Amino acid sequence: MEVKSKVQALSSLRKIPKINEKKIHLDSLKLFNRLIIFAQRDMTVETSLAYELTPFPLSLFSNKDQKMNKANKAGFSKTSLKELTDPLDLTNQSCSTLVVDGGWLLYMVKWEQGQTWQEIANSYLSYVQCLGRRSQKTIVVFDGYSRSPKDHDHIRRTKKSCCDLQIRPDMIHWTPRAKFLDNTNNKSELIHLLSSTFRKHNITVEQCDNDADTSIVREALATATDDSVEVRAEDADVLVMLVHHIPSTNHPLFFTTSKGSYDVRRIREALSERERCYLLFCHAFTGCDTVSAIAGHGKTTLFDRFCAGDIDEHMDIFLDTQATKDAVIQAGTSIFQYIYHAPGTALGEIRHNMFSRKAAAGLIKPETLPPTEGAAAQHSLRAYLQTQDWILLQSMSLNPSDYGWTLGVHGYEPVPTLDPMAPEELLQFTSCNCNGDCSNRRCSCKRNGVKCISACGVCKGISCKNCGHDGGESGEDSEIDS
Repeated sequence: MEVKSKVQALSSLRKIPKINEKKIHLDSLKLFNRLIIFAQRDMTVETSLAYELTPFPLSLFSNKDQKMNKANKAGFSKTSLKELTDPLDLTNQSCSTLVVDGGWLLYMVKWEQGQTWQEIANSYLSYVQCLGRRSQKTIVVFDGYSRSPKDHDHIRRTKKSCCDLQIRPDMIHWTPRAKFLDNTNNKSELIHLLSSTFRKHNITVEQCDNDADTSIVREALATATDDSVEVRAEDADVLVMLVHHIPSTNHPLFFTTSKGSYDVRRIREALSERERCYLLFCHAFTGCDTVSAIAGHGKTTLFDRFCAGDIDEHMDIFLDTQATKDAVIQAGTSIFQYIYHAPGTALGEIRHNMFSRKAAAGLIKPETLPPTEGAAAQHSLRAYLQTQDWILLQSMSLNPSDYGWTLGVHGYEPVPTLDPMAPEELLQFTSCNCNGDCSNRRCSCKRNGVKCISACGVCKGISCKNCGHDGGESGEDSEIDS
């Protein structure tokens, strides 16, 4: 049977990079090291390191699943924000309004085997009523699951998804909660039932089109101008936006997590003026749900460095709602130069300098090198898009396809870089195993028009007539590659 007629394994659906229309199944680390060896031909290592030399920029993407590096948002919010004040006990503190993150709520109620969907909805209702027992009004804000840059993070979180299910109040559920909620269509079905149940008991429900974080903050800020508000959520993004946008009124605004409650105004007052100004940008650029973390550089460390450094003019670009894409890319590149302690030095040169130092130490990990100019540009565009969404409190405030994203079959996917992964001449994966002097076309290196290198089996690129320092020409008596 022809190969094309055979049933393919599901693993064949995995996105695999191509070179000259051929899929590459090499591990990225192996590929990087092989390309470095082949860079001995016709160019210097410095020239080749202006390219990523891997299918994905490993300083921004994981080699395991080819997804963007996940940032430690919880650690950042704890060390840089929450620890600035002491947790509060709100047991005897009443708030006019409670705003609940619906995405968090979905995972807070245990499903019992044999329950009907309406019984499950009633369990959620009891939980929300318990949360809001000290509040006059409760607002639950649910995510929407239309296409957005959050698609990438949703796919990364999916582990045991099940098929699409339709639910009715009188139906008994049989699917475990984790598998059911890993499917966004199923989430939407459940949210519809919960919304109907909540509204019947005077609980306000807001269903967003996309991500709920900005809507949660909008609801909280709108109410905080007139009365006290408590926000119940776990996402660090919500806290960061509240700290940035909190109005200058005397009404308290509390942020409550499973670890305790915090006065948002006190957190803001504990920050310096520069930290308040650049908090949103720093949180976005150093890694969040839609922007990759930078390998080897923690969010808290970079936040402290950014606020202590002299890069205000570059960070201000990301806060400018009218900034051009070229200005964003140039500013982002300058910030990467600052991160790697080489202001004003091209990223390609920084990569070569760091590679040389690590090679001398005998330890070369491509993820520790800075991204190339092309990868840094796409990262900067994604960071700008997310910063603007948080400033304007509006998801999808700009077209993601213009800012580092592309719309694929499963939603928006990040663009790693628009540049080729390596120079064309490096992509000729050729090494010979000649027993002769590599002087004629029987040598695979000679036949492909490239020099022999250290990866060649016998000659090692030094003892033949096709090595870099000796370009001897043809004879016809060499042995064929074995």
